[in-house]
Amino acid sequence: MGPIQWSRWMSVGNDALDEDHRVLIAIVNKLYDEANRQDPALIEAILNELIAYTRHHFAEEEAQMERRNYPTFAAHKALHDRLTQQVESYRDDFRADGGRISGEEVFLFCSDWLGKHILKEDTRFGEYAGNEAEMAVAE
Repeated sequence: MGPIQWSRWMSVGNDALDEDHRVLIAIVNKLYDEANRQDPALIEAILNELIAYTRHHFAEEEAQMERRNYPTFAAHKALHDRLTQQVESYRDDFRADGGRISGEEVFLFCSDWLGKHILKEDTRFGEYAGNEAEMAVAE
């Protein structure tokens, strides 16, 4: 599997959220680099960066969902919470086990989850927000 490539199919129609997704992809793609995968200190630093940026992004996305009364907000937030917990767990296990979790394993998990989440869940919110905006203009 190669690095994650941004595509127009990932766009949720919101420039700020799309830019956040590009940043998250860039962070995850740091784990694709073989040199980074071999350095436990770098893997931990990348995981910490991913956790911090994920929290920032999820808070913004969830605030937008709440403002728009997104009908599946609670389920979407639960997905965010689970991802954050899983990445924190990877980092904690990595620290506790002296780096027995490989950078490749973390990359594969994060890239798979992020790609699926953006393409399935976030684009669903983008469609909802776009339809809501169209209805407001029509009124």
